[in-house]
Amino acid sequence: MGLVELEALEVRTSDAVVVEGLSLSLEAHRILAVVGESGSGKTVSALALCGLLPGGVTARWRALTIAGTPIATTADLAPLRGRAIAAMPQDASAALDPLMRVGSLIDEVLEHVAGLTSEGERATRRRSLLIEVGFSEPSAVERLFPHQLSGGMRQRAVLAATLAANPSVLLVDEPTTALDAALRTNALALFRELAQRRGLALLFITHDLAAAEAIADDVIVLYAGRVAEAGAVAKVFGAPRHPYTAGLLAARLDRGSSKAMAGSIPALGERPVGCRFRPRCARASPACTEQPTLSSGVACHHPLEPS
Repeated sequence: MGLVELEALEVRTSDAVVVEGLSLSLEAHRILAVVGESGSGKTVSALALCGLLPGGVTARWRALTIAGTPIATTADLAPLRGRAIAAMPQDASAALDPLMRVGSLIDEVLEHVAGLTSEGERATRRRSLLIEVGFSEPSAVERLFPHQLSGGMRQRAVLAATLAANPSVLLVDEPTTALDAALRTNALALFRELAQRRGLALLFITHDLAAAEAIADDVIVLYAGRVAEAGAVAKVFGAPRHPYTAGLLAARLDRGSSKAMAGSIPALGERPVGCRFRPRCARASPACTEQPTLSSGVACHHPLEPS
């Protein structure tokens, strides 16, 4: 059994279903990427897993266990948040209090979440965390304010705070968006190293397929709140079976000859009946007015043949 076992997640607002029927398993030492265009439901799925959905948005599921603990409702997630499961904020700059030094920011988590009451123990742990995320001079860094850090340094400081209470499950949302190529490569290597060394189960939310391919073991492709395709990264990206997955891969700029998909992801109130990709799909038929089930890793009435 994985550190997270989720079955049939549904996220909804008062008048619309945002995510429907999402199931996943997160295992120690492994990274699961969730990819798709903006509006596909990636971020709200991660927020639902740690009970951080905004007001007016609710989540329910058929079954959920985290680190062996059964979770019945979102209220049951609060005691686990930051400890068993932690989410790294997407915007590191916004996550850091501009009036607090880096050391004090990490100290808050160590004291109030990890429960370390000894100042000396917190200091030792704080510097160890800063070294772990790549700072060679932790004593100097912990005295700095956020405005004195570069973008990559802010991200690593936030990561150190996120890891402070030793969670076994880590959720990261678009962590490479604001980084240049060199920092992006370093960040991906750091997440992979942390997953292996700490035995983390890591959920990696991204629209960057190259990043997903570089870091993840497995991938879920979301489209308009439903799973289009899922499986091992090498299999899904090497021989996509859903037309949407194939379209995303064809649009990759790093492949040298990108081809943008026609159309756009439908808004919440405009999602079509049946297969939600139908209006954009060249393979659509009358059968596609019925919702396809996820079978052998693909939810499509007319899947592409493996090459």
